[in-house]
Amino acid sequence: MSARDRILAAASSKLGDAKSRKAAVDARLGAGRQPSLKPEIALTDGAERVERFIAQAEAVQATVSRHAAVSELPAALSDQLRNRNLPQAVRAGSEPDFAGLDWGGVEVSHGKGRVDEPATLSRAFCAAAETGTLALTSGPENPVTLTFLGETHFVVLKASEIEAGYEGVWDRFRKSGRDPRTLNLVTGPSRTADIEQKLELGAHGPVALHIFLVND
Repeated sequence: MSARDRILAAASSKLGDAKSRKAAVDARLGAGRQPSLKPEIALTDGAERVERFIAQAEAVQATVSRHAAVSELPAALSDQLRNRNLPQAVRAGSEPDFAGLDWGGVEVSHGKGRVDEPATLSRAFCAAAETGTLALTSGPENPVTLTFLGETHFVVLKASEIEAGYEGVWDRFRKSGRDPRTLNLVTGPSRTADIEQKLELGAHGPVALHIFLVND
């Protein structure tokens, strides 16, 4: 046996049988897998789950408004832009939920985000109440650049899409059949405290994050 063969044989003996390792992975990810331990904060349901999400999102400097339907979005967005002294304009992707809405005086342009965009609009895939975190999948409907290049990022989320914790987020993602280039987890606006431990917003992305939380 050559030196190479001896090294490979030794490595193989340490790794074990490839088929048994694959079976172990399949069992861990399959329907019969044992659930992970979850903290109490990730066990909410119903109205409590929604309130937990709002509280956690606001705790990290995001703002949240409640709405009965997506049809209320144009007026709500216009109010937010006005209250923030921003122009009545927003950049969005080709999200189907936004198609057919009467935007009134709000100018909506479509495409990927551009540098120094005053305001961008995205549709969240889901969220985790545990930390007030949004999950956003990339694609032409919601270009990932809208998440990072806008100064103010507006996000639409349905109440039924709020999961208690991260386990629910990943379960929902696996079941969705989606295959995006990226899935970004966003918790509040961009921030840093690297300099003198002083919190600064907008360091690496949006300076503000507002969530339009829509009932079903």
